[in-house]
Amino acid sequence: MNLPVGEAVARMVSFDESRADERIAQLLNAGFSGYVVATAEGLAGIEEAVLLIRGNAVIGAIFEAVKSGAIFFGLDALRLSLNLLKAKKGVFDVNALSSQQIDLIIAFNEKVQLLQPVDMQTFGRLLPAEYRPQLVHDVLHGSQGPADDKEKVLKRFGLGSI
Repeated sequence: MNLPVGEAVARMVSFDESRADERIAQLLNAGFSGYVVATAEGLAGIEEAVLLIRGNAVIGAIFEAVKSGAIFFGLDALRLSLNLLKAKKGVFDVNALSSQQIDLIIAFNEKVQLLQPVDMQTFGRLLPAEYRPQLVHDVLHGSQGPADDKEKVLKRFGLGSI
């Protein structure tokens, strides 16, 4: 998914340098609007999480297991994204956008929206104690299939052979 760049607040910040989950908590407290992109290598390969923030809440989530091409949205993505934030090694970017830009992202990509926004208190309660590398692998190979993958999207537009 293409997101507007906006104003770069932080670029390629290592998890060693600053914990992504703590940075998101600070952004929520500050009433930030924009998104955080976190990337780490897990059991299933490269994992990438995008959390959309408007005001004092996370309102959307996207998660991609790059190797398999599986993309998750909304609540499934939030669960996987919060797990990724607890990885020992990774990097994250923070990009500021206006509230209107966040609203447009949600309007054009409704499946990323969380039915219930996640405020600071809920965010803290939902964070796992530690990164579970098996989680993405289990979701990819378990009964919960990916919400959508690239091949399905391409087939939907008649481009399945690409």
